[in-house]
Amino acid sequence: MNRYLTTFVASLCLAATLGSGAAAQDYVTPQVVVSNDKVRSNGKIYYSHVVQERQTLYSICKAYNVTLQEIYDANPTLNLETEGLKKDQILLIPIKEGTARNVVKDSSEEQPQASEQATVSPDVDDKPTDKDYFIHRVRWFEDLGSISRKYGVSKAAIMGINGMTSEKVRRRDQIKIPIHPERWENVPTGTTPQTTQPKDTADKADKPADRLLNKIFTKGKSETSVSLLLPFNAAKKPDAQMMDFYSGVLLAAKAPGIAVLFRGDDGSGIDLNVYDVAGGTMPVTEERFAASDFVIGPVTNADLARTVNASRGKAWIVSPLDPKAEALADTIPNVIQAPTPTKAQIKDMAEWIRSDMKASDKVILISQKGAAASSYSASAASAVRNHGLSPENISFNILEGRQMMGRIDGAMTGNGTNRVVIASDSKAFVIEVTRLLYLIASQKKNIVLYGTSKIRTFDEIDVDQLHSLNLHCSVSYYVDYDSKSVQNFLMEYRALFNTEPSRSAFQGYDLMTFFTNLNSEYGGRWDGENNLKGKGLQSDFHLIRTARGGFVNEAVRRIVYKSDYTVSLVR
Repeated sequence: MNRYLTTFVASLCLAATLGSGAAAQDYVTPQVVVSNDKVRSNGKIYYSHVVQERQTLYSICKAYNVTLQEIYDANPTLNLETEGLKKDQILLIPIKEGTARNVVKDSSEEQPQASEQATVSPDVDDKPTDKDYFIHRVRWFEDLGSISRKYGVSKAAIMGINGMTSEKVRRRDQIKIPIHPERWENVPTGTTPQTTQPKDTADKADKPADRLLNKIFTKGKSETSVSLLLPFNAAKKPDAQMMDFYSGVLLAAKAPGIAVLFRGDDGSGIDLNVYDVAGGTMPVTEERFAASDFVIGPVTNADLARTVNASRGKAWIVSPLDPKAEALADTIPNVIQAPTPTKAQIKDMAEWIRSDMKASDKVILISQKGAAASSYSASAASAVRNHGLSPENISFNILEGRQMMGRIDGAMTGNGTNRVVIASDSKAFVIEVTRLLYLIASQKKNIVLYGTSKIRTFDEIDVDQLHSLNLHCSVSYYVDYDSKSVQNFLMEYRALFNTEPSRSAFQGYDLMTFFTNLNSEYGGRWDGENNLKGKGLQSDFHLIRTARGGFVNEAVRRIVYKSDYTVSLVR
């Protein structure tokens, strides 16, 4: 496998092999469903058919009422002798009678055919309506000639509908592509305004529901260019966590109409570029950084810092997995800290206590005596006090052990709820305090233990204790398997990869979905918005700008360990 993985045109086909091998099954001829998606190619309209697993040309021909030769004529690059028919391959299918049973009528069907239309140019004062064109965003490597060839539309027609006086186009220009190009061949240049408006305003003006959408080459809302930088270690033994993350990214990008671009379920176009940065390599050019709306990865702080330097501030760098990378976002203007840092979890924990407090309740803060104050313990103590709470402070050495049980019990109230915070991230200390609290709770004391994701990493803690203490936990990650969206994700993931998704797979999916939607909604000006929120399958997003201009995700989920041994998501 190459260490440098370029744009993945057919990456979903390859990705299906990343999971464990599929079990042998009896062959079942798959049903061919006639596509509703239409595209223009060389002046003709075709169905865009996405090949499903085990479909054959014969079954496709039968469903669309076309001959094998007609499919070959429409797809000149098709070579079954050397490549075979591949899953997720795009076939252009001529539109013929007898294939309309599953076709959703679009606005183009209400227009006269090109041969029936007058070929005269519109009046000079006529302006194109949103039914006359769709929008293309110019990418960094494109010129008017390549765009013309891409859509099978002459340069003269593109210039005519846009009122262009020259063939020069700039990256991120919004240009109109005529649906009926023959009408715009001979329009005098400069008669209509050229569309070079910012991406976000263009998107809002150009998304009527009845517009003809080319699902192979055009965007629905906005094209998003993403570069994925992960230490796959492909040259040796591929890293399982990184492959899982990548699988989640692929599933987020997967949808009918995959060709040059991925096309998300929300209508967003995705230009995905994948790189192996194992060993600290950086096979990414400055041009690639400049062309990327977002760079997801690398993983470690050191590699992130190296990427920031290589990008020269020309791309947003997303820290995908390390919650400790917050310091980079605090000091570097183009870094986004995606995993919710511990400090934000602690802040939410304190807010949660304050909102739950009643007059009869008591807050108890337990810390470790003699230990060097960690950032966790200091943050926990400070957050509790900064939220207007007056805790009972208990501090002791772990060696004092069980003799502290009486002291803790004596500090508690018997009339209300004792809301306890363990201001320590020392595993041994947290385990010991949790055990003591469990023993006290067994004596009918009403105790609620508050914590962050940290306490859930200590596997040595008996889960019975957490349920008995009604643990209220502010976390960055939690999957609600009762959620319909999660269940749909699980079915798709299992079908595609023949394995169960890990936390990394969920994270890859959530990040890709959120940032694609962000760019789709706001375009290049998303960083000027003040309320950037989103809900994922495993984690949520609430980007807060730092003093230096970077962003930190402060979205937190709240879960509760109940006495019936269930864990519930409450926010």
